[in-house]
Amino acid sequence: MDILSLSIESAYKKEALKIPPLVLLRIKVGLLQNLIRTENELKILDDETYLRFSAQIVEISKMASGWINYMNAKPA
Repeated sequence: MDILSLSIESAYKKEALKIPPLVLLRIKVGLLQNLIRTENELKILDDETYLRFSAQIVEISKMASGWINYMNAKPA
């Protein structure tokens, strides 16, 4: 829920205020990625579920990073 709320918050903020929630979003995605990996290592998640979740998390991380890079590249 935090990841979704941070992405929506970033979408509606003024341009100058978008980057802090996006950075927090990347941190939360990294945390989620580590939790999913740990669950797989402990055999809480089967390999197929892990791969599906992992692919989705990687895609979310790429989008957040791209958004941050886009915002940083924009002239002030």
